Amino acid sequence: AAGHMIWEGMVDEAIAICYGVHKRYDPAKHNPFNEVECGDHYARAMASWGVYTALAGYEYHGPKGHIGFAPKITPDKFTAAFTAAEGWGTFTQKRDEKVQRERLVVNWGSLTVQSLAFAIPDDFDVARVTVTLDHTTIKSSYELKASRVEIKLSKEQVVNEEQSLEVAIHRKEKS
Repeated sequence: AAGHMIWEGMVDEAIAICYGVHKRYDPAKHNPFNEVECGDHYARAMASWGVYTALAGYEYHGPKGHIGFAPKITPDKFTAAFTAAEGWGTFTQKRDEKVQRERLVVNWGSLTVQSLAFAIPDDFDVARVTVTLDHTTIKSSYELKASRVEIKLSKEQVVNEEQSLEVAIHRKEKS
């Protein structure tokens, strides 16, 4: 329920629910791996993963080569792990007045990418988007949809272990 609430924009309420469950099943008082609210034993860990991915605003479609993020907490400086069909790694987002930077680092395996999507602030007027794979510019195009930048790479890219895919979303200069 908390994960779904986050997707629906009820972040504070969802975190309150998670906090309540955590307090109710404090590991000092109870076995944290046997919480009856989630069907006993390991189900809570799986339910918690849903909250985690919702807070990251994580979207992934392996066959289409699509990955995206829309952090619901601390979007100006956000880091999270991600998992994909053939690998896993870390995602980092940093914002300042001029640019929003996204960085995907594959720590194990590989990540096939054809398109990406990232949330941007409502007042962020995009001037240009650049994509690099290990400092090599990748040809791409982008489209703005509400508070979201959708990026299509000119051809599918494979990000291998220890490589990074970086996106810089540049804001128009204010006149």
